[in-house]
Amino acid sequence: MISDYHTHTVLCKHGEGDVEQYILKAIELGFDEVGCSDHSPMPGNFDPQHRMSLEQYYSIYAPSVLELAEKYKDRIVVKRGIEAEFLPGQEQWVGGFVRENGFDFVIGSVHFVSEDGEEMPLFGREYEGCELEDLYEGYYEAIRASAKSGMFDIIAHVDLIKKFGHRSSKRIDELIREALKAIKASDLCLEINTSGLRKPERETYPGEGILKIAKELRIPLTLGSDAHRPEDVGTDFDVAIALIEQYADGRMSVFTKRQRSEVRISSLPRRL
Repeated sequence: MISDYHTHTVLCKHGEGDVEQYILKAIELGFDEVGCSDHSPMPGNFDPQHRMSLEQYYSIYAPSVLELAEKYKDRIVVKRGIEAEFLPGQEQWVGGFVRENGFDFVIGSVHFVSEDGEEMPLFGREYEGCELEDLYEGYYEAIRASAKSGMFDIIAHVDLIKKFGHRSSKRIDELIREALKAIKASDLCLEINTSGLRKPERETYPGEGILKIAKELRIPLTLGSDAHRPEDVGTDFDVAIALIEQYADGRMSVFTKRQRSEVRISSLPRRL
């Protein structure tokens, strides 16, 4: 089986194309499944430039995914997911939204680090060298908390913070391992996110250092392109498939109604 569980559309305000275009691209590639996972709404109109509103979720996203899943059911399995933000103080709202909407899977992500009451974004801002140690520590502490929150099935781009450069210290290394232990204890899976290969990092999220720990802890893996354009669906999956063979014995996680199962990953059906 081959699937792409991390796709975005124009509804996330920084993507292109509609849900149907992503599904058609997955069909063109010969995929068995495709997951729709736009950024979830947040309360208080938080971060509106990167996510759909609650009204757009109910009037556009949810009905579109259901309609298109039925339309293309004989050609591909369409899974309805969401990428939900972990933000301290908003767990009750996000958890309620997740529970009320019958998703097949929920991707948990951290794009903001809370520091002294301020939300420090991982995009659109540069940080001084003296700030980065605290930012890295805060990020992995947030990943650990997101894993323990009970809201998610998949933890997204777990080392996204490396976009600011690879950093290692005894404390950061300890926090990475503690975050992965929390992911394991909560019976979640990690995605191998290929978007990092399209960015200056030129490395999957996570990189092989973290994947080695994930294998040691027997954390299951799944696949996501983090496509923000239809043409990015399945990009660099040859790399991701090789990593799943190496670090998850060739098995990947798939979801239905938030129930995970493990399947044998297949080779790419068509040349990408």
